[in-house]
Parts: sequence; C-alpha cells; structure tokens
Amino acid sequence: MLELIFLGTGGGRFATITQKRRTGGIRLISEQDKVNIHIDPGPGALIYSLEMGLDPQKIRAIFVSHSHIDHANDAEPLIEAMSEGTVRKRGILVASKSVLRGNDICESSISKYHQAMPEKVIEASVGSSFEVDGLEVSVCRAVHSDPDTVGFRFNVKDFGSFAYMPDSEYFSGASNFYSGLRLIILSVLRPSGQPWEGHMTTDDAIKIIEEVRPEMAIITHFGMQMIYKGPEREAELIEKKTGVPTKAAFDGMRVLLSKEIIVGRRVGKGRDLTSFFG
Repeated sequence: MLELIFLGTGGGRFATITQKRRTGGIRLISEQDKVNIHIDPGPGALIYSLEMGLDPQKIRAIFVSHSHIDHANDAEPLIEAMSEGTVRKRGILVASKSVLRGNDICESSISKYHQAMPEKVIEASVGSSFEVDGLEVSVCRAVHSDPDTVGFRFNVKDFGSFAYMPDSEYFSGASNFYSGLRLIILSVLRPSGQPWEGHMTTDDAIKIIEEVRPEMAIITHFGMQMIYKGPEREAELIEKKTGVPTKAAFDGMRVLLSKEIIVGRRVGKGRDLTSFFG
C-alpha cells in the first residue's frame, strides 16, 4: 500500500508568495519506508514535511518536473537532508534537463554542488523509463513555458498506474502517455474560462480526462483565480462533464493507493489517521 500526501496544493506566482495554498509538493511513501519520494518540492517543502512528521532525512528520491520555483525551490535543502547532511552520497535525483542543465529560457535550478550529493542522478526525458525503489517510472510529455517540463507515470505492483501531470496546457496525443491510469493528478492552475498559455485550466483538464479516461482524477496546484473561484466547484464541473470521479486536493490531504483509492477527508488538529480516512 502506498500513500500520497499533499504537502501543498498551491501554484503560480501569487499563491506562492502569499501561501494562500501551500507549495510543498507531494510525498509518496509506503508503510515499510521502502518508498519515500518527494515530487516537485516547491517553497515550504522542508518546513511542511517537518510539520507533518515526515522526516526529510528518510527521503529516498526527489523528482522535479521543471525549473520554476513553485516546483523546485526546496529541492536543494531536501537533497541535503536526503544525503544525511551531505555526509554521504545517498538517494536518487530525477529531474528534467532544465532543472539540471538549464535551457534557452531557464537556468538550472539545482546547483552542480547539490547534484553531486545523491547516489544517482537521472535526467528525465520524454519517453524514457527507469525503476526507483521497485516502482516502474515512465517520463511523460507536458507543454509548458519551460520547454523541458515533464510528467511522471508510476506503475505500482498490486495497484496499477497513476500519473502526475505538472503545469501544461492540453495537447493532442495526451493518451499516448496518460491512458490506462487508475489515478491522474493534474496541475489545474486556473478555473474554466480563464486560459493562460502553457498552463492548465478546468477546460483543459476536462479534455485530458475525456481522452485518457482514468478511474479517478485529483486536481491540485491552484493559482489565485482558482482559489477564489473554489477548486471544489471546479472539480464538480470536471466530474459532471467527464463522468470520472474528481477530487480537489487540499493542503495536508492523504490518499491511500491499494485495491481501492481512498481519499482522506478534512479533520481537526490532533485527529488520527483512522479519523482522517473515516
């Protein structure tokens, strides 16, 4: 059984600088700590990990989809934690070309100094595949202002596949990368009717979900317009249009991936996981 923990559900410049929604990314862990992966550690990933009792020194791999700060800002401190304060080479860093080497638009967002700390560094290019902690990982296409942006697809034994699609507009052929999923996590920055080139709106999410037909969808990475509009309302619109159960993530949300996909509910402080999952 694996667990997804949303350390943040905010995205874009203004959600980042105001922290109206946290920007800590997503942690993927197993009960036996054989899997402990942090995906897109934006600003606050280190602090929010500690707040939620997720020891950053137990991280075994860090995935970074592209070089923008709301996805990559805390990668370096998490690398230092993963490498036990830099005292030994440990863990795996998986990152796009722009993150590691930069491109014509973006400079690299992880220094060469920090890239030397993990035991292994994998440059994530579209179409490539590899294994991390027993999970089969495929690198998927995304269309964003950072041209090297990539998505990640994970094949989990006894569960099936789920995928994380970062900032991206809709593109033809999404099913070549994201079909056959039990769960898709989409970075939906803006609500319906508010397009922004290179980013996903509710309308883009509807097109993607209609094309790839996952068992369930979760939307996250909300910008200020989406936050004010109400992510839950947009998730309901997506579900109504596509017929695919769709949830809006919230800060601290946990999702269990087993024979079923179990989405945790909001509970007050101090409540245990039994209460969280109902």
